[in-house]
Amino acid sequence: MTNLISFRPSVIGNNTAFEAQVLIYKYLQEHYGYTFTMIKSEEDKYDDQAFQIISIPKQAWKAALGKLGVPKLGWTNRYLDPIFAQAHGILTVDPTIYLQGLLAVRTAHRAKRPIWFDASLTLVGNTQNLSWQLKRRFLLRKALHQTTGIIVTVPKCIERFQSLGLFNEVIASKFTIMGHPVDTQKFTPQPTKQSEQDGILRVLVVSRMVPEKGLLYILEAMTPLLRSRCDLQLQFLGSGSMKSLLKSEVAERDLKEKVVFLNPVSHREVPNVLGSADIFVNHAISLGCWEEYFGVANLEAMSCGLPCVLTNCGGISYAIREKDVAVFVEERNIIQLQKAINHLLDSKKERCELGKRARTYVECGYALPRIVEKYHHMITKHISNNQLIRNYRSP
Repeated sequence: MTNLISFRPSVIGNNTAFEAQVLIYKYLQEHYGYTFTMIKSEEDKYDDQAFQIISIPKQAWKAALGKLGVPKLGWTNRYLDPIFAQAHGILTVDPTIYLQGLLAVRTAHRAKRPIWFDASLTLVGNTQNLSWQLKRRFLLRKALHQTTGIIVTVPKCIERFQSLGLFNEVIASKFTIMGHPVDTQKFTPQPTKQSEQDGILRVLVVSRMVPEKGLLYILEAMTPLLRSRCDLQLQFLGSGSMKSLLKSEVAERDLKEKVVFLNPVSHREVPNVLGSADIFVNHAISLGCWEEYFGVANLEAMSCGLPCVLTNCGGISYAIREKDVAVFVEERNIIQLQKAINHLLDSKKERCELGKRARTYVECGYALPRIVEKYHHMITKHISNNQLIRNYRSP
């Protein structure tokens, strides 16, 4: 039996990437005989009966992480040492560089256990944390050198390491491109659409409501379509700082009857929302400090057989790299976006055919068993090598 530890970051804001990671853990437990222990801060209310969960007191983290955010081993040893003694390896969770993750690296290095950094978002992306990373580049580089491997979703993540000055030959050798898994058994096409019952075509946006998601461009492109068609509805699912502005814009355009802000739902309920939609739109746009590094929501919508209208922002064009499985438009190009949506609205046949191709693409490239097999191969290879080294060094 392979015993692994995962450090849950306290900085998680959007749970999509974490949910994807948890899918991998559960599948490894159910099909490959792994066990997982989740380490978290006591103020984090996360709970899942599938895992052993250990909460570290806030004061212990504070003592360990130090005044400047530099991990120092001390009080936490009494919590971590017994756990690490039974572990074969450690997996951190996206985003890569968070304080508990750095502590995990140092503790793993001390305990001579393999450790993998998950880097789906590369590094925490807001300005404050970016400044923190740059000021302590020496600490980050040392941590990356001590890791067994760095897991990324797309090559764009690796480019981000380069732009932050955290890339060299040693670090380059540690990268593995995995992609996010999609549970294609849950995210599956619905046999009938709600539009077949009430005649209303639904264009769905599932997204954090922040400027980089391009929501105002979607609303602008949809406005003339909503005004000219009685069979059309625009739906937004998500929360964030842009929500009040979007609602204000919808009211200003007198579209409150045609634009619906759905109540936030848990990740396990998202397939039901997707199943009721006819078209999925994600208009992510590149900003100075952010690009879309994968776009899990896009692949989940495709797995549900939805025709998707997307941009090539960041790593999306690598995540979706086959012809005719999604419609792509230029960032901020309202005319292209409107034309693409209108074309799909006018052709049920095109919607169905595009949705089928999208579903097949996800099944072949991102179905959960395929991604988990890559993880299993990576983990067992390094654990075996680590065990051989430890046996060789033993007297």
